Amino acid sequence: MINFFPRLITGIVYISLVTGSILYSSKSFALIFSLLMFIALYESNVLWKKIRLKIPENNSPIPQAYVVLSMTTLILIPFYFSDSYNPYPILLIFILIWISDTMSYFFGSYFGNTKMRIKVSPNKTWEGFIGGFLSCLIFSIFSFSYIQEIYPFWKTISLGIFIPVFGLIGDIYQSKLKRMAGVKDSGSILPGHGGVFDRLDSAMGVSYISFLITII
Repeated sequence: MINFFPRLITGIVYISLVTGSILYSSKSFALIFSLLMFIALYESNVLWKKIRLKIPENNSPIPQAYVVLSMTTLILIPFYFSDSYNPYPILLIFILIWISDTMSYFFGSYFGNTKMRIKVSPNKTWEGFIGGFLSCLIFSIFSFSYIQEIYPFWKTISLGIFIPVFGLIGDIYQSKLKRMAGVKDSGSILPGHGGVFDRLDSAMGVSYISFLITII
């Protein structure tokens, strides 16, 4: 409970900043997302240095490249549709990410009993994942039917299905890096959440599949 209010306030500020930057203009979106990318890049570089100190023979792909490629892919999405900037596809993607993450945490906290047996994320449960998955899918259908048709129906449903899956993969990858580095968080810039890399792990995980669904 001590950590709840800093986490809540930071989450509100972060969501407001991301949402505001997306909706205000293409320049604000590019500026804020580039800033987030460079902070996450710095944090991933610090992790990599710690990994190399602990495991000198490690030859796995460097996380810095993953951060740059993932964030660049996300930045490209709202510019794909036409010559003008369209904020709604990337906003929908982030809303689905937030719903998936939030509801996974909720269902996992209150109903989670069956561990997923992921070594780097031992607290994740099937109940949490399924709750986040269904919530994300239901909202994707609801948004298409009652809010705004941003993507064709099959693409909207595909986002609702794949975002929880690839968001989990992104989370697992980042958790593996932190475990290899021997740290709990990638940084401390976001009270209650850790670093920007921690907060964007799911978004980086879904970046490629979201871009693929967008362009096909």
